[in-house]
Amino acid sequence: MKAWLCGLDDDEISSVSSILTFIGIEHSTSLTAFQLPDFVVLGGQIQSFELDEMVPIISLSHSLISPDGENLWLCPLPWRSQALSSILKEIKQLHTFPQASGVNLNLHVRHLEALLIRQALVSTQGVVSKAAQNLQIQRTTLIEKMRRYNIDKSEF
Repeated sequence: MKAWLCGLDDDEISSVSSILTFIGIEHSTSLTAFQLPDFVVLGGQIQSFELDEMVPIISLSHSLISPDGENLWLCPLPWRSQALSSILKEIKQLHTFPQASGVNLNLHVRHLEALLIRQALVSTQGVVSKAAQNLQIQRTTLIEKMRRYNIDKSEF
């Protein structure tokens, strides 16, 4: 899953980014980082928001004016794991479409690889050489993969 972080202050970015990284969700403060995110996280100061596309919204505000209340969840910080997991489960169900035929193995391998890289970086507090050792790959290979998956070591 991919999330766009919109209108978050530095403290909110820090809190939300670490949680999303830990659970393996790609995220960015730049909308151009993704073709279309799976959901948007709005900062607590944003009171009204509208998107052209039907994208689920998680707002850090206690109230938000949105034309589409069905795809809106109010979830102020601090996030509790049970509440967040139920919201993410609902968002995933919104994106569940029948598979035409077969499974895209490359997509699943890339997702798993990015998840393992993030977990290794979390466990080493962002030290790339130690993460590479844990993953049993060369440091330069890890750096290439981090670039490919848009993973920034400063997030950890």
